[in-house]
Amino acid sequence: MTIELQRPHRWDLAPYEAQQTQLALASAVVTEDDFGPVHLVAGIEVAHSRFSDQLTVAVAVMRLPEMVVVEKRVVEYTTRFPFIPDLVSFREVPAIVEALAQLRATPDLLIVGAPGVAHAKGLGTASHVGVVTGIPTIGCARANSVGSFVEPEIGAGSVSSLVWQGEIIGVVYRSKNRVAPLFISSGHRVSRDTAARLVREQCHGYRFPEPLRHASNLLNENRQSSRVVAG
Repeated sequence: MTIELQRPHRWDLAPYEAQQTQLALASAVVTEDDFGPVHLVAGIEVAHSRFSDQLTVAVAVMRLPEMVVVEKRVVEYTTRFPFIPDLVSFREVPAIVEALAQLRATPDLLIVGAPGVAHAKGLGTASHVGVVTGIPTIGCARANSVGSFVEPEIGAGSVSSLVWQGEIIGVVYRSKNRVAPLFISSGHRVSRDTAARLVREQCHGYRFPEPLRHASNLLNENRQSSRVVAG
């Protein structure tokens, strides 16, 4: 599949150029609902280290309402962009775009295991990939990089607000009893409330929504197979 990027930019940017690009892309993020029927949802997870230029992207595409996996992709990618905390998306997004380009069909929605607008500059990986591709996107991170919150109650379904500089930037959602909460935020073309609802509807008793859970499992399987080959 060919991805027709809506707001393409160079990937071979110097950090100071990336900062300027980041500002421009952040201003293009849409945090209101702007999407139609959702039939295909892709969960996306990225694994990498600040000490390596190698990234692994796992994509699991599920069909709704059956919630069955219809396509999987794992892509290895070499980045030249350095590890800079506020600019991590410039390492991850080109790898994600490459993985999406290998899918047979364009997903109607992306759930990315990374922040959306819940980011110091308003452009986490989920928002970045959403703006670049134009695909409606949700950020669903394991931890918060910015903001403060009141710990949700220990029971599944408990929520609180993630607040940064006096504004609510995300939802802190406990998806399962006594497990660490998820940090949900608008990525692009999906409102905060709708993002939280869609994640909640797709958790199915697990900590993560099903597309993201399957993508995470793909990453784990890839690590294990790599160890076997290396041994």
